Amino acid sequence: MDSDGARPDRGRGRAPWPWRRPSLEVAIGDVVIGGRRPIAIQSMTTTPTADAVATARQIAALARAGCEIVRVTVPSRPDAEALPEIRRLLAREGVRVPLVADIHFTPRLALSVVEHVEKVRVNPGNFTDRKSVAGRGYDDRRWEQDRERLAAMFGPLVDRAKELGVAIRIGTNHGSLSDRILWRWGDTPEGMVASALEFIEIAEDRGFHDIVVSMKASNTQVMTRAYRLLAERLDRRGRPYPLHLGVTEAGGGDAGRMKSAVGIAPLLAEGLGDTVRVSLTEDPLAELPVARELVALFARPPAPEPSAGAPPVVRAAAPSRRPAAAVAVGGREWGAEHPPRVELTVDAATEVEPVLFARPPVELVEAEAPVPEAIADALDVLARFTRDRAARSLLLGGEALAAVAADAGLRGRVAMAVDRIGLSVDAPGGALDALLELPWTGARLALLRLGERTELDAIAAFARALAGRAPNVLAGLDAARGEQVIDGYRVLARALDRSGARIPLVLRDARVPEGDPRVGQAGRLGALLVDGLGDAVSAPAGREPRATASRLHGLLQAARRRLERAEFIACPSCGRTLFDLERTTARIEKLTAHLKLRIGVMGCVVNGPGEMADADYGYVGWGEGKVALFVGHRMVEKDIPADEAPQRLVELIRSRGDWTDPPADDSPAGERPERPGGGPEA
Repeated sequence: MDSDGARPDRGRGRAPWPWRRPSLEVAIGDVVIGGRRPIAIQSMTTTPTADAVATARQIAALARAGCEIVRVTVPSRPDAEALPEIRRLLAREGVRVPLVADIHFTPRLALSVVEHVEKVRVNPGNFTDRKSVAGRGYDDRRWEQDRERLAAMFGPLVDRAKELGVAIRIGTNHGSLSDRILWRWGDTPEGMVASALEFIEIAEDRGFHDIVVSMKASNTQVMTRAYRLLAERLDRRGRPYPLHLGVTEAGGGDAGRMKSAVGIAPLLAEGLGDTVRVSLTEDPLAELPVARELVALFARPPAPEPSAGAPPVVRAAAPSRRPAAAVAVGGREWGAEHPPRVELTVDAATEVEPVLFARPPVELVEAEAPVPEAIADALDVLARFTRDRAARSLLLGGEALAAVAADAGLRGRVAMAVDRIGLSVDAPGGALDALLELPWTGARLALLRLGERTELDAIAAFARALAGRAPNVLAGLDAARGEQVIDGYRVLARALDRSGARIPLVLRDARVPEGDPRVGQAGRLGALLVDGLGDAVSAPAGREPRATASRLHGLLQAARRRLERAEFIACPSCGRTLFDLERTTARIEKLTAHLKLRIGVMGCVVNGPGEMADADYGYVGWGEGKVALFVGHRMVEKDIPADEAPQRLVELIRSRGDWTDPPADDSPAGERPERPGGGPEA
């Protein structure tokens, strides 16, 4: 406990230093990662690696688009044998880019490919172990026997990589932990870290340290916790190996970009990460601009003195919902155990119908009156939105609040027209006191405006001013710059909690014009949501309010804070894929997007069923042109022709009582619902 009696901050994602984590440097061919080096952008080919011409062509396209490291899958001997020819074709075209061989299930192939690449990626969950010991108990003797077997199978690759100067990525995936690890740790972030550490220790015992580590999951909360735990363990051991960041099976379109941002942004903002790959169910070229924007917006600068060391990472506590009081706004409650709400800021140019008929719905609309003369216009704007569909809020400037406080008639008009009244202040003081003392029975919103600098003392004073005087109050920040959103809200949450004020937080990203909102806004707000902060998310409606509302709901879903429509856990296509993944995923989305289910769409047995770890239903490539269907991790049908399989999935969902018909569209003519991937249905 802190000295003031509040629970200490145990991992709300706050970095213990203001720069990037000072990791060890590792060379991957001509590209060196870690230390003070720039964060490298990666991608992966989608062609069959055995098709050397097609694979070399795609590698060259990626390299010319700025991809700094390219991974290729090697599931079979013909794929391994194609690598020398791929190298020859790239050299002929003058393309020089490090290649990574991706190995699953086949240790013997690893020794073959290590001769032709700059890095080998192994998955400790399936490199040596098989799913053949489920239910078999382990004692210490059997555990050590299996560990010796791991060393015997992994050791030769380590030795040869050391001789050749080839790096190894130890890439743990949430859904493919071995039965040994599951028996001891369960399907948990702790198990993911333990799985990687076994392989790291085997490599270290042989004097090998050119190691990169990753902790990928489709569940963004699992992923961020696993990376934080890993960084803590590695740094305490004194060997801070570089980290490769990525959300696996993120899907495509808007949903895939937002899920990637929600998972990757908080880690970059904390100083973690030395390479990044955004995995989209799209052409791999589409991954690069998303990864670049994430790095540009969220990566910390390198430490000025990397050799001076840094305190150990203490950020790995399991995320939990921040406790907040319940505040009633327009017939709904914000805070407590209620799901985070969606708010839009509207003005005279905002079209009414796209807001009122958004699906999922907008739960509050807010208009702003910066001066007294603007109050009447703001109330007129709010009057266009029916109260039965969304609560209404009026945000006042300082003089406007004074006018409302001084004029009982005006105050009555405001009280009749809105469900929440708010004020944005530059500092705690008279204006905030006026808001808190206003004779008003409805909900109140207090916002602290941040200037060019994030004044931590001002945020703490703001929290203290609210504490003890806060029935029916919500709080938030008006940030001048994007990077203030993450740090500022984390500081505000800690300050409120230490003051004993369980005030709900409204996460606003209202003054941040830079960046693609599917990446920048999702990363900023998602970094907070994934750690349990936030009782509402708010953004300007803009020129496409329905798309804005859909994006905010999608953001809550990506952070695992609400499930309001189908979530598609879809792997990026690669050379192992057994059907047209992008087209198939789009077809399944069209059939099932309205369901409140998690559906895995996996191109092959490597990524499924394991990688769709927490999906309700699974659709997995099970042979050339064949598909298997799963309920959870249990296969219920296999060898289904690929052209029949989407409809068979619908029939399976119906047979288990999880099907509902799509809701009737009550929007005006011409308004069409949006797909989770973004854009209207075709």
